[in-house]
Amino acid sequence: MPDKLGSYLKELRGKESLRDVSKRTNGKISHSYIADLEKGVSRRGNKISPSPETLKVLSKVYNTDYDKLMKLAGYSDKDYKKKHVDLADDDVIMSYEGKPIPPEDLEIIRRFFRGGKNDK
Repeated sequence: MPDKLGSYLKELRGKESLRDVSKRTNGKISHSYIADLEKGVSRRGNKISPSPETLKVLSKVYNTDYDKLMKLAGYSDKDYKKKHVDLADDDVIMSYEGKPIPPEDLEIIRRFFRGGKNDK
């Protein structure tokens, strides 16, 4: 019996073949694994637990919300959500191992990402 994730994935796939979906993952997910995900169990009858990486690939292939797939797969927010901060945001205090990063060190890091250029 398909679980909620499996039913949702099958709905997203529609009439597209499993092989075509697999091709769109650039070989990252086999057509047989996608079929297992849709059924909710492996060919051996074990419950399927896709990795967050697998769900990330499927969210891109199906153009659907990654968070929704993660929740349907049984992951909680704290299992996968990380805070995102833009290094260019001067209103945020960046830290490393609990210690604030001095502004001059942040500028060195920014310069590194700009390819060594000093200009902003």
